[in-house]
Amino acid sequence: MNLTQLKYFQAVCTYQTVSAAAMYLHISQPSLSNAIKELEEEFNVLLFRRQHRGMMLTPAGETLKRLSGELLKQAENLEKTMCDLGGERKELRLGVPPMIGSFVMPCLYRDFLSAYPEVKLDITEAGSQELMTRMENETLDIIFMPHNRPLAKGFSSFTVAKLEIVCCVAKNNPLADKKVLRLPELQGVPLVLFQNGFYQTEEIKRRFIEAEVQPEILLQTEQFSTILSLISKNVAAGFMFRHLVDSHPELVAISLENPLFVDVSLAWKQNAFRFNAMDLFAEFIRKNDVFS
Repeated sequence: MNLTQLKYFQAVCTYQTVSAAAMYLHISQPSLSNAIKELEEEFNVLLFRRQHRGMMLTPAGETLKRLSGELLKQAENLEKTMCDLGGERKELRLGVPPMIGSFVMPCLYRDFLSAYPEVKLDITEAGSQELMTRMENETLDIIFMPHNRPLAKGFSSFTVAKLEIVCCVAKNNPLADKKVLRLPELQGVPLVLFQNGFYQTEEIKRRFIEAEVQPEILLQTEQFSTILSLISKNVAAGFMFRHLVDSHPELVAISLENPLFVDVSLAWKQNAFRFNAMDLFAEFIRKNDVFS
């Protein structure tokens, strides 16, 4: 057994036919068929049942798919790490929640990349839960993480900012004159929220449950621009960082009766390989107020 055979096997699992997998791998069908046959003969098992519609995994094949997938991922990480050690890695895979991205990305593209033009930023926007999962799986190197409790063990971090999440409405909304808002006052008010898995959505929903209020959710979306548009056109109310609301004169920020503050930290895996671009980025964030 070797890694090439396992890669070929995984390709057949994905594409379910030898012809499609061979086309993807840019090898001949006989070469691929022989690799699968060699695995079956080595372990004395049948990996696939050949059917007229494609290849169906046997129980033994399912086991090999799971274990070889883990092994190939480890091999990929090993290769990446050793390549990083052998030569200076330039790409930094950064995860950013959308609202935080609206703060930090102008500064990153304008100032960080100007200071370090040799670094390539590969930025992923997603909810905090997805970003944490991707960092655990080592498909992201470092992330901005909103939280109000210590991060899980195994992660290193430092706090970048402390921000208030407020209710946000248009200036012509009936709630716009309020300075402080109780959640029962939002009963029956259409709301636009980020998708589940976004930190602020989970916190707001938890607050509604504690207040025994059923929110009227008009829409949940991953698009910050959609949320901003619906609020500014007085279609719905929502929840944003006060800093963002203050930068949009057509919007009004209202603090919650029990104010909701969130820490924003830069986080990475403790046991992940630290390369120079990561250190440059972390030091830049420490020294610059990217939330101003």
